[in-house]
Amino acid sequence: MMVSRKYDCINCKTRCFSILDACDLETLKVISTYKHSRSINKGERLFTEGENVEGVYFIKKGFLKIEKNSTIDKPIILRVVSKGAILGHRENLKNGLHTNSATATTDVQYCFIPYHLFSEIVKKSPVLKEQIINELLEELETTEKKAAILAHKSVREKVAEVLLLLARTYGYEERPYSFEINFSRQDLADLIATTKEQVSKTMKDFEKEGIIKISGKKFTYLNLPVIKNICGCISLPKDTL
Repeated sequence: MMVSRKYDCINCKTRCFSILDACDLETLKVISTYKHSRSINKGERLFTEGENVEGVYFIKKGFLKIEKNSTIDKPIILRVVSKGAILGHRENLKNGLHTNSATATTDVQYCFIPYHLFSEIVKKSPVLKEQIINELLEELETTEKKAAILAHKSVREKVAEVLLLLARTYGYEERPYSFEINFSRQDLADLIATTKEQVSKTMKDFEKEGIIKISGKKFTYLNLPVIKNICGCISLPKDTL
């Protein structure tokens, strides 16, 4: 049976990547009624640290880097998110202000729901509430694992982590094919608390060893078994990048 276009959350192909996948039809219909489809261009901010939280964002297409201000000259990149990600859902648990910024690294399409409406939907949906709690727990686990990696791994191991994350983010792990990344060497360096020069040098070393094939920002080959072996037993979850 076809569902009316009015309830496009039900037919949305991105839903299977998000916390909405477990929701029942009635909850999806309500969300469809209140959500607004929007987009921003590469380089634009979705929201800025310190701003009031206006609502919740469901990312449908594109990539954003999540940054936090620091005592140094530039923000720290905490992670990169893509389709299926939900943003803005946890800030109101604290003081109603965004605790970080989200900047588009590509053109981005997303759905927006005002926070007061989303809160009412969550109150009436135990399943959605449970999914949000699980999402928060996964974010905490990701933060702890990243801290362990940054504290104990060498630059070579850290760069291998980034390569593995790229493979997972762009689907190379499931279906090997060439892909072009949307991040600069500096972005990748910031993710693992090292320098652009160290990232570039290590990638060149990996190329010489036959572990990767890369031209500019385009990867044509990744030897995943070797990369995983370099990473060791602790590995960053997919959503870090």
